[in-house]
Amino acid sequence: MRQKKENTTSSTIAEGLRTEINFGRLKPGDKILEREIAEKFKVSHIPVREALKILEGEGFLMYEKFAGYRVREVTAEEMMELMSIMRFLTSQLLSRAIPRYTEITYYQLRSLTKEMTHSKNPEETISLVIQYAETVFFPAGMTYTYSLARQFLNRNIPVLQGLIKEVYQGKVAVDQFNGFIDLCQQGDSSKAIKFVLENYDRATKAFVAYISESRKKKKG
Repeated sequence: MRQKKENTTSSTIAEGLRTEINFGRLKPGDKILEREIAEKFKVSHIPVREALKILEGEGFLMYEKFAGYRVREVTAEEMMELMSIMRFLTSQLLSRAIPRYTEITYYQLRSLTKEMTHSKNPEETISLVIQYAETVFFPAGMTYTYSLARQFLNRNIPVLQGLIKEVYQGKVAVDQFNGFIDLCQQGDSSKAIKFVLENYDRATKAFVAYISESRKKKKG
């Protein structure tokens, strides 16, 4: 029973730190101190270490001997790899999901894009984008692939946040989201998937450019 409680506590701590990384409260290169986390969550060091190992395995943290854990920075090359995998997962999920969309699905998607239009908070906007993606993928019924896609989406949040805040002034291209919905409602699944994949390719270039520019600024 105690082991189970420690595992649950570790997951809670990992989720808390993951959120702080995703939304920029912990930035790439920031040092993670076990003592501070243990004090914050009012727990022993054991579940904290387990949480840090979880995040290291997910690629959010990196461990350096004698230096401990730091928030890991995604390189341009890694982003290209992540987006390539996400592109494949998206194609697989959409081919199964689109034919299963219902009027409720379309209502949910339209509601999310409407909220994106009025959102003035980058964190809220990113949350809406993630909800949109989850709503788009979920009807596929491919549990494992859907889980992988969610992991990749979460891994990209820090870069997406920076891009939205610093390049797009807090906004997202809502027309692209609505364009996908329109194609789906017209019954053209293949064109809808092609539309999404073309946008992925453009997004990949934007992500890589943003990461490269950010690294130049740090070095400069």
